[in-house]
Amino acid sequence: MVLETFGSIIKEEQLKTVERGILSNTFVLENLGLFPGYYGANLPTSKAPDSIFLIMNQKESTEKILRITHIIKKKLQYDFEGSPANLCVYNTDYNAIRLRHLKDFDHIAEIQEHYRDAGITFARTKKVEDSAVIQVKKIFQVKSISDKIFKDIEKDMYYLKIDEQLTWSHFKKVTIQVRNNVQISAFDAALAIIYGSNVLDLVRIYSTSLSIEELEKLHDKYEELIAKSLK
Repeated sequence: MVLETFGSIIKEEQLKTVERGILSNTFVLENLGLFPGYYGANLPTSKAPDSIFLIMNQKESTEKILRITHIIKKKLQYDFEGSPANLCVYNTDYNAIRLRHLKDFDHIAEIQEHYRDAGITFARTKKVEDSAVIQVKKIFQVKSISDKIFKDIEKDMYYLKIDEQLTWSHFKKVTIQVRNNVQISAFDAALAIIYGSNVLDLVRIYSTSLSIEELEKLHDKYEELIAKSLK
């Protein structure tokens, strides 16, 4: 059974300013590395954008962004995902709408127009090409495949249950230790939280090749090294 629930994901990605196919003098960023912990320098090439961030002038409520997105999606002839996001670049925070599943950069300006017509105001453009810590609030659709692991309906995406709430910096240090202590093929890791009758702290894993046994080994190693890091 698929569980649909709300939560958030925290990850680190390289971002760059988008300069074409957008409304004039608006601040839009795209990620340059799809799952950098998995692909490293061997990034897949694609003409379609992966994640696009529309930077807003001010923070808007999660409910407002989700409601506006729902209305826009009913008006358009193509699908996309629009989620509230916060980016930290150079110790500066930006409030944004994260767009995914776009087929073409040419759709960005049209989507911006719909958000603007609904009262969203966008920040003025600036040049950025740097790493950012990103938090995205989104709907998760997952199913349990063991008492330790969820699988996302999105291909090759998994979530490992952990017992502690971690900061991003703490998680990043533990992930480096995990990579150095397991004989497991490449994977990308991020922090996730989902809300239901209980709040679940998770490690999001992306990999095209891990077996359930390898995922369980990853889970156990994360739990072991998190516990050691807290002593």
